[in-house]
Amino acid sequence: MQDPNEVREDVEFHRTDGRTRDGAPVKPAVQARQGVTSGRVLMILSVGLALVVIGFAASYMGAV
Repeated sequence: MQDPNEVREDVEFHRTDGRTRDGAPVKPAVQARQGVTSGRVLMILSVGLALVVIGFAASYMGAV
């Protein structure tokens, strides 16, 4: 479940600033290139990094 802050950022990011004659959304170049950092992604990356460090430490301890 997303927290309210994450939901608000997601809605603001996906909101369009305007439309072309064909109906395509128009956004400034800076906003089009940026993304919303999700808390879940950061958590998965940090847990994965921690597991890699633990794995290297266990491997080193087993070799000694």
